[in-house]
Amino acid sequence: MPFLTPASGLANDHPVKFLCIVVLLLFGPTASYAVENLRLAHVAINPGQGLFWIMRDAGLLVNYGFRGEILLVPGSPRTVQALIAGDLDYIVAGAPAILRARTQGADVVILASPSSYSSQRILVKNDSPLSTFHDIKGKIVGVTQFGSAGDTFLRTALKKNGMKESDVTVLQMGGTPGVTQALEAGRIEVGVLGESSMLLVLQNKARQLKGASARELGIPGLDAPLTTTERKLKRDRRSVQRFVQAYVEAIHYFKTNRAGTVRILQRFMRGISDAQLGAWVDDVKDTLEPLPYPNEAALAFELEQINAPKTQPPSYFVDTSLLDEIKKTKVVDRLYK
Repeated sequence: MPFLTPASGLANDHPVKFLCIVVLLLFGPTASYAVENLRLAHVAINPGQGLFWIMRDAGLLVNYGFRGEILLVPGSPRTVQALIAGDLDYIVAGAPAILRARTQGADVVILASPSSYSSQRILVKNDSPLSTFHDIKGKIVGVTQFGSAGDTFLRTALKKNGMKESDVTVLQMGGTPGVTQALEAGRIEVGVLGESSMLLVLQNKARQLKGASARELGIPGLDAPLTTTERKLKRDRRSVQRFVQAYVEAIHYFKTNRAGTVRILQRFMRGISDAQLGAWVDDVKDTLEPLPYPNEAALAFELEQINAPKTQPPSYFVDTSLLDEIKKTKVVDRLYK
């Protein structure tokens, strides 16, 4: 089982520190702000949700004037509630919970999304006789929470396969660790997990049901979107701009510095070898967009799945103006050169 440990910063081995200085000059001189303490949260422990760890331990947060406390808050609805309450500054969580909160008037806003496909998939125990999606009929299926990305994916996948929600019994397990532990202990035969499922597969503790991933089913989605509140954006836009720039550079670090990425992520994961983690990083890195605009088709699909009011256009849920500013600087072009 992976677990989160207290962090101490690694040496800053980011290869493009000069570009950090360039962006700071563009978005605000270092002398104009004090170091800002941030509370960051994610809902699962896996490489795809490890960008906050990379931002901190590769020195990117410090470069942009931040210190960050990174928290694991299992369950996307719970994490979104903490953001709305002001207990968190930025989160990566399941898109359905974020979008539902926004439809209900919460001031949450998506700033970026690194992938246009959800990482959700259906897992079964290794000794399970189940082999196709339709075999889950009549089974208990564990999800993290009702309304989470996994729960929404399962209901969409059932419909796509011509099945009804009543064909399975959906059981919420409280979070990713709950689903993982229940599968390992044999308390459930079927579970829905996002990218964290790869750990169980790599460790030969579970297997993915054939044809039962979002990508295989052709189900688009916003994977682990970076989200904050409108009030934070309005209160200190320059601070949020610097944070998004650090996030974009963390994606570059992940995609181009395999050794450094594995070293950072290994600090937070137990029971997985460097070789396994490296394979996991390789599996994820090609799905990450260098400039992580929320995919319009994926956003539209997510909104359809939660029956969002047609009176609320997609632009109501996202703010891409910060990415637009970064694009204008051509910093991303220089990063990848």
